[in-house]
Amino acid sequence: MSSYPAMAKAPTRKYSPRRSREERREQLLDAALEIVDTQGFGAFSIEAVAREADLAKTVVYASFDNPDALLSAMVDRELERAVADLAAAIPRPPYADPAEVLQAALGAVLQAARRRPATWRIFVLPADGMPPAARAAVERNHQQFLLQIEPLVSWGLEYLRLDHLDAELTTAILIAGAEQGIRLALTDPDHFTDDRLIGFATALVTSFIVPRQA
Repeated sequence: MSSYPAMAKAPTRKYSPRRSREERREQLLDAALEIVDTQGFGAFSIEAVAREADLAKTVVYASFDNPDALLSAMVDRELERAVADLAAAIPRPPYADPAEVLQAALGAVLQAARRRPATWRIFVLPADGMPPAARAAVERNHQQFLLQIEPLVSWGLEYLRLDHLDAELTTAILIAGAEQGIRLALTDPDHFTDDRLIGFATALVTSFIVPRQA
């Protein structure tokens, strides 16, 4: 009696549970973010997103017409998250002294960056190959944030009796320093701890405080 080897079965795609349109969209945006964060913008494609999400390309195209639409939606979502984090970090009046305001704001931003590192890396450590449209969107939001922060900086300069300084330039320099602090926290968190970064920034501002008359 002759025997025949069993025919090998063709590989099948893992069953994907049914999700709502919005849930599927979020899944695809998460996959796109993971690819950009770990491999760079150059690795992004519909095929790569489909592999990352373990879905057929047709499922991806059912949610996004083309790669540009998917990438733009991902960047927009992460921008919204970062802007929300920044808005939550800005203290509301009445303010204490500038050192306390800076300590609270920087602490909140660093916590947000550690909570969502992939989101924040897009903006403070952008991978090579970021599309011009995405870069322009990041820059627009950056400029809007500077305008939102400038009144708080103006208050701080007046409090410190440094209101002869240019508030716009001071704001730009402070934000650049904060962004560098976030980069250090994301690239070497064990060395550049939150306490170290916040302590340095607070000590720097405190050194400018002039004793106020009662």
